[in-house]
Amino acid sequence: MYLFIATIFIAELIIFGFILRLLILGDKKINCCRTYALNCGNDIIKTVQEVKEILITTQNILGKATEFVIKKRKEMKNKLINMAFIYMIILVFKMKFKRAATVLQYLLILRDFWASIPSR
Repeated sequence: MYLFIATIFIAELIIFGFILRLLILGDKKINCCRTYALNCGNDIIKTVQEVKEILITTQNILGKATEFVIKKRKEMKNKLINMAFIYMIILVFKMKFKRAATVLQYLLILRDFWASIPSR
């Protein structure tokens, strides 16, 4: 009878050792997967930060380009207005002097109108 109980106890110890070995191997594999996930997480965070920096740089470049275009548009508008005003004055001086005063008044009104238009 004692031999039967001892055999069952030894079988239980063998099964317990097998289960314990599987648990230890599973724990090692889980730790390996955990470190891999942490390393990938750090890489993902670094990549997202680099993309953020690239987007900020691109936004700054586009902002400066937009400011440059707006500045050049204002300059061209002013040059065009000045050129038109000069040609109008030349045209007035080629006309007769009676009509020159009226045309000059219209030109001054036109210049004031262009100056009052807000630029973007």
